[in-house]
Amino acid sequence: MRVQIAVFDGFDEIDVFGPFEALAAGGAEVELAAAHGAGVVTSQRGVSLNVGLALLDPGKPRPDGVIVPGGGWLNRAERGAWAEAQNGVIARALTNAELQVDWIASVCTGGMILAHAGLLREHRATTNRSCFNEFEPLVGEVVNERVVDDGRVITAGALTSGLDLGLHLIRRFCGEDAAELAAATLEYPPYV
Repeated sequence: MRVQIAVFDGFDEIDVFGPFEALAAGGAEVELAAAHGAGVVTSQRGVSLNVGLALLDPGKPRPDGVIVPGGGWLNRAERGAWAEAQNGVIARALTNAELQVDWIASVCTGGMILAHAGLLREHRATTNRSCFNEFEPLVGEVVNERVVDDGRVITAGALTSGLDLGLHLIRRFCGEDAAELAAATLEYPPYV
């Protein structure tokens, strides 16, 4: 399984590296992909990454799925998920990607980016619980669970739910044995 995790200025670190670790432990090929083109991307807490891959670069092999993290939504940060929903760069990429990838996922307020892109209108979904009121008009049904799998769209709640998302994706696409091995490697009990 080949997965791209979108990164953008202001992303929340655990939203990216939680699923990254779980997926890698399960044997998936995981790549960070910069939403605004290859280059330096800085997290909400100032961690700078030099990302060599642009999100859904047509010159690169197609991933099976894309994960969108959150960060910076609740405080309407100048950089982060709120800013990404406003500028629409990820929304445009994901709208085009919907036909190119097998699935799209989110962690925490990354779900708000998917919702604002119109990708959750007819889906059961979750996000950070603090966003449920503004999430509700944009989705088919808000579900208060750590991971909600609604076919081609898989969403995870806040922060550590990203680990559960990674293990869920391994379970779904690679099998129960691979998911159990990944959870044991992480010394993390799967909650989904």
